[in-house]
Amino acid sequence: MIRYQPAWSIGESAFPLSVTRVKLDLRHLEVVIAVADAGSISRAAAAMKIAQPGLTAQLRRIEHRVGGPLFVRRPDGVVPTELGEHVITGARDLVDRLRRLLASSYTLARHVDPVAPVRLGGVCGRLVALLATTVHYALPGRGQTTLVESRTDPVVTALAAGALDLAVLSDVPDAALHLPPEIEARPVGTEQTLIGLATGHPLAARAYLDLADLADEDWALPPDPVGADHRGFRSACAAAGFTPRCRQRLGDATATADLVRAGYAVSPFPPVAEPAGVALRPLRGNPLPRRHLLVWLRDGTSVSADDVHRELVHRFAAITRHPADPVRLTAVA
Repeated sequence: MIRYQPAWSIGESAFPLSVTRVKLDLRHLEVVIAVADAGSISRAAAAMKIAQPGLTAQLRRIEHRVGGPLFVRRPDGVVPTELGEHVITGARDLVDRLRRLLASSYTLARHVDPVAPVRLGGVCGRLVALLATTVHYALPGRGQTTLVESRTDPVVTALAAGALDLAVLSDVPDAALHLPPEIEARPVGTEQTLIGLATGHPLAARAYLDLADLADEDWALPPDPVGADHRGFRSACAAAGFTPRCRQRLGDATATADLVRAGYAVSPFPPVAEPAGVALRPLRGNPLPRRHLLVWLRDGTSVSADDVHRELVHRFAAITRHPADPVRLTAVA
């Protein structure tokens, strides 16, 4: 390796301020690589189709910027200095990485949908999945992103901020949602809340339950004591003459089913297929009807909410129709 010690100081004060502040870019790196590959400034200039004096001036500016000479002149060309070997190695790596980035970006761009995805949201439950399926059908070819929360407030906040295009929310009669005026809401349907008990529970033998029958039970509820579900539930229990003991707060449906199956609590359930070991029973008089809403920000979505709402109502009615037990669910247009 040839070592080269310049006669001038490498300190920054040795160069004019305008020179020391020259910024290196891809073009400069390609100049260094071209000279190294050609082994000659003249041959590199010919390969790059630029005049040799211009290439020499560029190389000199690059050397000033990195702090020292990159090549030593020989009768038959140039050879890199120790500093030059360091810069050339780094330059090759950077240029190669940039080329790979551009190649992969070009490939990705050919497969990415140029239309922005539909941003969906909602609270944990089957209605979010139904909304996703509906949008896939109503807006074929559009991608989707989905925000699922355990509480209503974060979804409303995201809607109001314009971070969501569409969402599904739910409420109960005595605890209706209070949405900001800029958010549009349309009903999708209502369904009756069922009560889940262990199959060995004495009340599981009944076809229907009265809410008052459950006054002495421990309840498992979602972890949102100030949410609409809790307010509506407590209001219905008060009307039935008791205050519920809500000792278990679980946000996961599987964990709730496990707790109910073990006989440690009873819990409200949507009308779904009965989990193993759990009996789902309707309440007489339907004291806990649950209303589902499609919501969006007025003038804040590029999605045709009318089309999605129409299809969502249709699909909700289809999945909630139980001819053998028509009392459970009622769809509304």
